Amino acid sequence: MRFGDILRLCRQNLWRRKSRTILTVLGVIVGCCSIVLMVSLGQGINEQNEKMLKSMGDLSIVTVYTNGYAGPMGGGGSSEMGDTKLDDKAVESFRAMSGVSGVTPMMNFPYNVTARAGAGGRYLHDYVQVMGIDMTQLDQMGYKLVGGEKPVKKDQVLAGEWFAYGFMDTLKNGEQRTSTRGGQYSSCTFNQATGQCEEDQDEDPFFDPLATQISLTTGTNYQGDQYTMNMSGGGGGTGGAGGASGSAAGQSENVTLDVRASGIVAGDYNKGYATSDGLVMDLQALKELAAKVDPAAAKKATAYDQVLVKAADLKSVPEVESQIKALGYETSSYEDMRKSLEEQSRAIQLILGGIGAVSLLVAAIGIANTMVMSVTERTREIGIMKALGCYVRDIRVMFLAEAGAIGFFGGLIGCVLSGLISLGINVVGALYAGGMSGGMSGGMVSGAGGGSGDHTGGGTSIWTILWQAIVGGENVTRYSVIPWWLFLFAVLFSTLIGVLFGFGPANKAVRIPALDAIKNSE
Repeated sequence: MRFGDILRLCRQNLWRRKSRTILTVLGVIVGCCSIVLMVSLGQGINEQNEKMLKSMGDLSIVTVYTNGYAGPMGGGGSSEMGDTKLDDKAVESFRAMSGVSGVTPMMNFPYNVTARAGAGGRYLHDYVQVMGIDMTQLDQMGYKLVGGEKPVKKDQVLAGEWFAYGFMDTLKNGEQRTSTRGGQYSSCTFNQATGQCEEDQDEDPFFDPLATQISLTTGTNYQGDQYTMNMSGGGGGTGGAGGASGSAAGQSENVTLDVRASGIVAGDYNKGYATSDGLVMDLQALKELAAKVDPAAAKKATAYDQVLVKAADLKSVPEVESQIKALGYETSSYEDMRKSLEEQSRAIQLILGGIGAVSLLVAAIGIANTMVMSVTERTREIGIMKALGCYVRDIRVMFLAEAGAIGFFGGLIGCVLSGLISLGINVVGALYAGGMSGGMSGGMVSGAGGGSGDHTGGGTSIWTILWQAIVGGENVTRYSVIPWWLFLFAVLFSTLIGVLFGFGPANKAVRIPALDAIKNSE
């Protein structure tokens, strides 16, 4: 019997009992939908975890420190063991390790710093965080510039990505410019005229940090600028409005340093908080500034606060950490958190997938029941086929094809239905839970009764929301994610389940003696 004839008989036999076939396929559809949707929810959790980790910065950075960490610029930054100091020798040993692409010491300036800019020092930024790194390792460490270029002179620094927004206008009662910080603090304001919630936009800073000289004031006893103290109700500070030096008994002279920002570094807390709101200086320049502020402390042997080690890739992080710990140092990274989140996500997917698999198992039992009934009803037909010389394997293949077809079409329709339900979950999340960009504002406003009522996500078109729900995006949160391989797996698995559970009835059919089958009157 040709394979085409077997498929034709398969279609005829399935369609002969339409109601039973449709109900059996429906069971497979429900089972397939259950397992696909359950796994897709787990994939959605996994995607959200990945985005959360990416928002934390460079995950390949390993921070090295010692047990006896004595504070910024201190001379006692060594462990209780006394032989694990974070000095230049330790830095060179880290650079020689396998799997390491870059190493830089990191020093946080330990004294209060005030920055002034503009004519007459009009713009004020108090308590600026200043950090020193090895500028020769800037590219190897993965520091990214969003503007300008890396410093090449001693008086050049890198400004943090949002450094300019920390300034206040002293001539306008401390007014400051606002920023959403790349959407991290984005919100929206409802516009009565348009009936939509419009996203807030970044205001321009008071000045361009790349084109403006910045004056820094600091000292060992420097408590901050007098203007800031007056605003907070304090008084008697050592710093004047322009950074005048303190002269009270027991207080050291304040130091003023003029610098220029040659570039703006992208904010990454894993590489230092100063990359966001402060200033990043060359390590040697920071040491010279510290020597001017406190010559006595500068004479002590330098032991760094921390050392940042960048692994070549995420897979190398555990190996790099183990090598560093073997030398007696302590390390910290997001590797443990990443592994923990991956394990949790995997466990959730297994649990959800198991729940969905129960429904598919019930559907598989339904397939077996349908095929057993089909064999019983067609006993005489099987006998006639054998009497006419039909091969046993053809009869087996015919019943297996019927069972596989039920599983295949049930899985195919189930995948289509799962895709539509997944799309609906993401769209609802966009409109009412703020999953998509702009979705939260539109959903909340409409839900509060003050919106336009079209539920289009604060001006975002429904087509854009649908597209985001399908493909995702940088600022898009999807609650249900179905990768292409899950669709393929679901169809193949449903087909395989149909064939496996149809194998028993098919064997029963071929074991029926031809003479007995022909005599069967049923």
